[in-house]
Amino acid sequence: MKIASHHARRWLQAAASLAVLVLLWLLFFWRIFTPAQADRLTFQQGDFTLQFLAYRQMAYRQLAEGRFPVIEECLYSGHPFQADPQSQVLYPPVLAAMLVGRALGWEEYPLRALEWEVVSHVLLAAIGMYAFLRVGAGYAGPRLRRTASLIGATAYALGGFMTGYAMLQTAILQTAAWLPLILLAIGRLATAQRWLPAVSLLGVLVFFAFTAGHPQTMLFVAYTGAIAFAFWFWRAHRGEPWRTLLQRGLLRAVVGGAFAIGLSAAQLIPTLSFMLASTRASLSFVEAGRGFALHDITLFALTGVTNAWQPIYVGIAPLALAVVALASARRRRFSDAGLWVAIGIGALALSFGARSIGFDLAYLVAPGYRQFQAQERHAVVVTFALCVLAAHGADALLSPLRQRARWRLWRAGRSLALWGAAVFSALIGLLVAQRAVAEAAQAALAAAGDRLALVVLGLLGTAALFAWRARLGRAPRWLWGGALLGLIVFDLSAANRYAATQPLADPFPPNPLIAPIAPTQRPNSYSRVYNHFGLPLNGACIAGLNEVGGGSPIVLRAYKSLLDNAPEDVMVKLLNARHAVTWRGAMETPEGVMIPWFLLARDTFEGQQASTYRLDWEPQDFNGAWIPRRITHAPSADAMYDRMRAPGFDPFAEAIIINAADALLARGAGGNAAVEGKSAGYIKAAASADGPALLVVSQAYHWNWVALVNGREVAPVAVNGALLGVPIPAGQVSVEFSYRPVDLYVGAALSALGALGMLFVSIRSVR
Repeated sequence: MKIASHHARRWLQAAASLAVLVLLWLLFFWRIFTPAQADRLTFQQGDFTLQFLAYRQMAYRQLAEGRFPVIEECLYSGHPFQADPQSQVLYPPVLAAMLVGRALGWEEYPLRALEWEVVSHVLLAAIGMYAFLRVGAGYAGPRLRRTASLIGATAYALGGFMTGYAMLQTAILQTAAWLPLILLAIGRLATAQRWLPAVSLLGVLVFFAFTAGHPQTMLFVAYTGAIAFAFWFWRAHRGEPWRTLLQRGLLRAVVGGAFAIGLSAAQLIPTLSFMLASTRASLSFVEAGRGFALHDITLFALTGVTNAWQPIYVGIAPLALAVVALASARRRRFSDAGLWVAIGIGALALSFGARSIGFDLAYLVAPGYRQFQAQERHAVVVTFALCVLAAHGADALLSPLRQRARWRLWRAGRSLALWGAAVFSALIGLLVAQRAVAEAAQAALAAAGDRLALVVLGLLGTAALFAWRARLGRAPRWLWGGALLGLIVFDLSAANRYAATQPLADPFPPNPLIAPIAPTQRPNSYSRVYNHFGLPLNGACIAGLNEVGGGSPIVLRAYKSLLDNAPEDVMVKLLNARHAVTWRGAMETPEGVMIPWFLLARDTFEGQQASTYRLDWEPQDFNGAWIPRRITHAPSADAMYDRMRAPGFDPFAEAIIINAADALLARGAGGNAAVEGKSAGYIKAAASADGPALLVVSQAYHWNWVALVNGREVAPVAVNGALLGVPIPAGQVSVEFSYRPVDLYVGAALSALGALGMLFVSIRSVR
């Protein structure tokens, strides 16, 4: 009976902790949830709506039509959509929301659904961090107290990273939310005697994190997990011979990694093959080395002054608690404090990018660092490490303190109070100076004053709590812990609650620059819109029109090269761009060629005039398929673009193939072709050729396209560097192109095998 009562009490205490986190979450985001329009907020428009909401709507549109969105025709003349990690179409929460929406009859994926995705992952981060601190801290010794775990979880979930730009870049947030639970599984894998169940758990969690859609954040998670695994395994088994230690550690690491990679293969293999053929295959050191400015170190304490975002800000009190954790860890060998200090400092050094020598080493030797830029995103690891240390510091102060420790805490509180007084004096000076400056500068100084006031309140509040804890007698320590949690919530709410929000607004208002285009779209054609700084990101695609370009940060390298290097008048013909929306007053190309145009609309975009033009180049009945009379070999892409720039080059009369085989060069013949039908991932064309020829369509080439020529499968070829072509025989020919995502099929098969293996391991573990 006592055992049952003990278990019931533990469950009630866990439920109470969960209730506290949910209550704080609701309080932080209540203006997102509220139905009252006057109080309603949403997340800032930009990438949140133009990229992620747009991608959700594209995917939902295809699912509603009964197709899985492996390719998106309205982007980049045929974009490998599922392989693009930011599409997130295999991420279970996103896929589940879309299936529920379809069952409920949603016409499109709503803004409200994306908002709920974001805020629910902040709650997931809080609960996961609480579980890691409450359970995972046991890998280093006794578990942390509930109040200490609540403090660390709150600082992580409501800190500047999770509630800043990561909420607008939803893939970053959704990947980072799984970090605590992944580390919890890794800790179990490293330390447990029966470690096979941890393998299954780790595989599932990595699958969720990887399909969440941000490979760079997943890379940081992987490196953090690998370092933590090595440390935890070594500490748990350091009494064993080094050879045995190495063999057993490698066995666990390999099995755990194999399951994680295997389950994620359905997304990993398409994404990896796509990225290797994309603009992100290998960035230069300068491109990859962008990161924090060195003065952004002030973001640990001062927000909103040196940077619009504060991704490493977790509050003043958690910073002080982290110092307490370091001081208390000196008495314990091999504690987790040293691990998280090393990880946090390493991530901070890398976050400066090329400004820090540490990034040079990562760029040169660490796999993955040549593929990603924006190294300030290491802030997720920095803040995680800080919050773990803060929780350990809070736990130390919630423990019984010796007299010497009380005296040191009193001195620390006094020092914080002096710092608070100094910053308060600076704040007074700033407010006095505000009256002496020009009116234009007063608003900036007032904002800086508010930020300094928050530092003052944090310092003085933490000083008061430290002094109280040093003198705490019979009063319950949980009351002090509650006051500390309250101070942290106040600090983070004041700094971060409105950092990424705005008043509710239509994410995609009617655009007069797009309105005249839709009625002119011909069926069964490849007519596209050339968005040249005249529409928002993915603007034409959102409106249901096909775009020459798009808004993805990852694009097929050959196609992007065609957009950037081909003469503009050649490019619009090859991609059948019949409309252009641009800031230019006429459609004169940089090469001085005037593309025939007719003005359809004029309006403003981002503060400057923009125009919609109909492009009237010949032949006007062209619908996306042709047979070039001449096939030309080019030894390189540069030579190909030089040929395109030659006077009199006709893209419909001449096709260029890089390193073309002799058999292809002999296929120049007269003829005509037309597209008879098309849908996402399918093209049907009819052609008539005077001899063996090459059929070309205005579609981006991808290795997943297959062609049936008169019922026989023929391998397509890349024409003009980036377009889809296929050899055809003489006479009347029927051609069908189908997008067959072999990389997805292979990845899904490996994921299925991984799932079966996980099931086998789970059953064996139970036995």
